[in-house]
Formats: sequence, C-alpha cells, structure tokens
Amino acid sequence: MANFSLDTIFAGGSVILTFIGFYFVTRIWIKWRNIDMDILKARVFLNKKFLETNWGYIFLSGASFTVHEFLDFLIRLNYTTSSYIESLSEVFEFLAMLFLVILAYEWFVLVSAKKNQFL
Repeated sequence: MANFSLDTIFAGGSVILTFIGFYFVTRIWIKWRNIDMDILKARVFLNKKFLETNWGYIFLSGASFTVHEFLDFLIRLNYTTSSYIESLSEVFEFLAMLFLVILAYEWFVLVSAKKNQFL
C-alpha cells in the first residue's frame, strides 16, 4: 500500500468535495429555470435561520481560505518551513471547500423542496 501523507489525503478529499459541489450546483442550475422567483424569495428572505446559516457558511469559507492563503504566504516567503504549517494550510483549504459544498447543499435542499413545504 502506498504511503499517503496528510496532504495527499486532504488533496484527494478536496477533489471529491469539488465533484460533490459541482453536482449540487448543476442540479440547482437545472431546477432554477422551473422555480417561481417570488416563492424562492419568500423562502429565502422570510426564513431568518436560512439566511444566518448561509452567511455563516460564507464567512467560515472566506475565513478558512484567508488563513490558508496567509499560511501559504508565510511558506512561500520561507518564513517557516514546518511541515506542520503546510499541513495546517491544507486543512484550511479543505475546510473552505467543505463550507462551500455545505452551502450548495443547503441551496439544493431549498430549491428542491415542494411548494407546500414552506407555506
């Protein structure tokens, strides 16, 4: 069996998350054409929890990506050469992708819901 490092595992996980996110976004895009926009607006903007959850995922994704880029910047400047920092950078990159996929899933659930479910 090959020797898998933590970076390899997170890179593979990121690829899997990318395909999952692509699936959700594609399904949302297909359903988008058949959605009544007034009902969608009501589902989104009248549901405070949904909005707060969305903003939370966007914030967490952005914060994770920012930390990833900051750590990558330190590595590229040769400020640190620790493999721990490199692995931590990969973890934050994975988390940024994970939060975006969860966000896409939340929207997929919203646009896939039956009309009467939110009324």
